[in-house]
Amino acid sequence: MKRIARATGITLFLGTTVIPTISLADSIPPEPRKFSVIIELAGADESDRATQKELQDSGTKMIPASPSAQSRDPLQPDTTETKAAPDPVVVEEKTPQPVPTKVQKEETKSAADDAAPKTPAAAAEPAEPTTEEPVKKAASHGSDDLLFKPYARVHVGFSLTGSPGGDGRNGTHQDIEVQDTGLFGVGIGMKVDDQVRVEGNVTYYSPFYVDGRDGAGNNISTELESIGAMVSVLYDIEQVHSLLGTDTFTPYVGAGVGITMLDTDAMTTAGAASEPGTEVYNLTYAARAGLGARLSDTLTLDFGYKFMNMGQFEQDGGVSNGANSKTTKFDDLLVHEFTAGLRFQF
Repeated sequence: MKRIARATGITLFLGTTVIPTISLADSIPPEPRKFSVIIELAGADESDRATQKELQDSGTKMIPASPSAQSRDPLQPDTTETKAAPDPVVVEEKTPQPVPTKVQKEETKSAADDAAPKTPAAAAEPAEPTTEEPVKKAASHGSDDLLFKPYARVHVGFSLTGSPGGDGRNGTHQDIEVQDTGLFGVGIGMKVDDQVRVEGNVTYYSPFYVDGRDGAGNNISTELESIGAMVSVLYDIEQVHSLLGTDTFTPYVGAGVGITMLDTDAMTTAGAASEPGTEVYNLTYAARAGLGARLSDTLTLDFGYKFMNMGQFEQDGGVSNGANSKTTKFDDLLVHEFTAGLRFQF
């Protein structure tokens, strides 16, 4: 195989002095590559560098620190594309976080809720009203835990009576007056609903004194005793607890129906024989209202009002000498009762 010998020149520069090229004869491949090496000798300074023109004249170029194909062969055109180095990708190293427990989640949520700014709508919403506790307490006091558990009551008071009309053997009475009197009563009741009570009571009335004039203008007088039994249905108005802010006071309304016994004593008439008395039993009815003031879970102070129609009462119709005459009668006796008492919850 034919070999071509080519001399490779090495040029040394010292300042502006060019050292002759030393040729080395060697066998090289058919397509040899030319290269020039510029060696900077020790001790050379800035003034000893070759100028660009001198380098061009010598047909050589300086070899860069990272030689390329062109720097190895200056006669070849530089086809190397300069590629910009890609931006480094920064990978954020994440530190493993501990998994929060259920309690920690709840505490974090609570702290976030506390730190969250209050919106106008949230600020407008009232927090738990201060009256809520009394209302809850009242509901507990008068709810199902007390249903069908009886209570006893005792009361005293007085009655204001009207002036009933009537007639007798001398015609229509001109004037009749029934004096006011006192009363005493006992009763028992129970809740049948959250706000509904059923109560029965017996009331004894001190004697009513009846005075007036008959149709002839004669003075008449008698005495009336009464005792009655009544069953009432009462409704506790617990809705006022939220208005009052307490369950201590509970007004109530109701109605009752019962039987009243009216017993008259002998009636005396001026200038005539007396007329014996008698007793009657009347169906009576009443409207009630009142206010309960709770002193404890088992004791309530009760202030009550009752309007009651006790019915008619009359005399026997006879006279002391045995003669018969027209019976003296009196119209319905209307009574306004005012009482104060205690209710004991069993």
